[in-house]
Amino acid sequence: MKFLLPLYATAILPLQAATFLVEAEQFSDKGGWGIDTQFIESMGSPYLIAHGLGKPVADATTEVAVPEAGEYRVWVRTVDWTARLGQKPGAGTFQVSIDGKPLVAELGKDDKKWTWQPAGKVNLKQGKAKLALKDLTGFDGRADAVLFSSDGAFNPPADATFEERTTWKIPGVPAAMEDAGNFDLVVVGGGYGGIATAISSARMGLKVALIQNRDVLGGNGSSEIRVWAKGYYPKSEYPLADIVKEFEDKAIASPAPAKEFGDDLKEKVVRAEKNITLFLSHHAYGVEMKDGKLAAVKMVDIGAGKLKRVTGRLFSDCTGHGFIGLWAGADHTETEKGRMGMSNMWIWQNRKEPVKFEEKPWMLKFTSAQFPYPRVRDGFGHAEWFWESGYDAHPIKDLETTRDLNLFATYSSWNSIKNHGAYAERDKNKHQNAELTWLAYIGGPRETLQLLGDVVMSGKDIIGKTEFNDATLLTTWPIDLHYPLEKYKNTIPGRPFIARAEQGKGLNKYVGYPIPYRLLYSRNVPNLFMAGRNISVNRDALGSIRVMKTIGMMGVTAGRAAALATAHDCMPRDIYTKHLDEAKALWKQPGSARYENVGEMLKSIPEKSGAPSL
Repeated sequence: MKFLLPLYATAILPLQAATFLVEAEQFSDKGGWGIDTQFIESMGSPYLIAHGLGKPVADATTEVAVPEAGEYRVWVRTVDWTARLGQKPGAGTFQVSIDGKPLVAELGKDDKKWTWQPAGKVNLKQGKAKLALKDLTGFDGRADAVLFSSDGAFNPPADATFEERTTWKIPGVPAAMEDAGNFDLVVVGGGYGGIATAISSARMGLKVALIQNRDVLGGNGSSEIRVWAKGYYPKSEYPLADIVKEFEDKAIASPAPAKEFGDDLKEKVVRAEKNITLFLSHHAYGVEMKDGKLAAVKMVDIGAGKLKRVTGRLFSDCTGHGFIGLWAGADHTETEKGRMGMSNMWIWQNRKEPVKFEEKPWMLKFTSAQFPYPRVRDGFGHAEWFWESGYDAHPIKDLETTRDLNLFATYSSWNSIKNHGAYAERDKNKHQNAELTWLAYIGGPRETLQLLGDVVMSGKDIIGKTEFNDATLLTTWPIDLHYPLEKYKNTIPGRPFIARAEQGKGLNKYVGYPIPYRLLYSRNVPNLFMAGRNISVNRDALGSIRVMKTIGMMGVTAGRAAALATAHDCMPRDIYTKHLDEAKALWKQPGSARYENVGEMLKSIPEKSGAPSL
């Protein structure tokens, strides 16, 4: 699954000697290794990560088919994540073993960029062999793929797209593209916006594809990231909150234990809809266009390594990052510097007996004055939203380094608490019994880009209460923007990792502000909706609309508009110019409303009207 490997690779392969590829994310038993899909757009692939919080994780294992006997050289595509941060030695090292025998090389050190590191040589018989990744540290070693070759002259190519890799005539490369179906609406992104868009449209009678690149739904509101759902539901003529309430979490804190975030509930509610085809663990990596419109989304089945495409009439970008719109050529804006960052929150708990946390040379030592104490509440300590970095880093190209800075800052802070007496006065046992029990390796981003609609709503619109005739859902969160907290800005010089929130006044959460429908579709990609933090707003307005309950109501709004656009065989903009009164009538219906098809839905609308009065 690579977004990278160069075109000249096709000239190298096929080979006369035996060469084969094993994708790490396709190992049959992943042991304690997790799958990371966050950075495919920058480093080219899903990969396995040994996120053991300092304790080596169980081996990832799989059986490989050796095409012919011989001496094979073995490479693993990996990276030294601490080297990128200027720290030595490599934190996340590991080895490859074959049939229980480790190869000589210790991998995951020295290379700042993803590269094929030589793991060693091995004599293999034709037939089956057991391949394993053996974690050595528990500190986030990572493996993309394992490459075998018995050709003594062969060297692995640099990186290219996994579509180009299909031209390699060797075992283990992605197969040819498969057709995964045609849909009325294709929704990409399984956070609150995507879930609500899919449910809302499916209940109106649309055939819907919902694509999510993790194996759980919820996005930032899943157990993987653990941001609690925020936003309010003031009285409104539109009961758009009904559907969101069916799957929202009731978490006691953020972060909190995994059960608080209701992953199972979200999936249960989605799977109960007969009109939704759910593609979990499928990563969208590209689009196809026809006559200026979106025609298909290309995706990869992460576990199976299969390339698939889904076609559709309408599409909705609920990725947060705005990838679908970006690839389709949608007009967009992006803040170059000083954007809000990404958080990786963490939890610690006290045990009955002392717990060790081994200090490593690559960790820093902080005093209590250099980072905030992860406060104790509800029986556990939690490092909250403000453990955040990446303000001036590129939100896509540098995102893995941003996440890794958050991990590095956490491990260094915890080392300072456990081994150097930071905040010792805050715990009766001086944290000797304290254990780091959870740290998100999936980050919670806040700001990437904004896809532009026919209206670009500003913070001034919210505070000044600008009236729009297509007003829909209510945004209720104050304009809330994040910046590095000066007190801790230079704890790691040039790499701030603690934020402050600057919240504006003028928005009453018990009343809210109704945002216009025209924020929820692209102004130049005619069949593209969006619901999420990537909608058509300026940066100040983003500070209000980016919370999950609000985003969920965007999805309900867009989903019903998509159903109406299907019924009238028109595009999202036409809902505003020709069918706005009908849309308002649909938005007034309860979340429980269901129709077998859009024709039946149309019959439920008491009045049909033409263009709105402007």
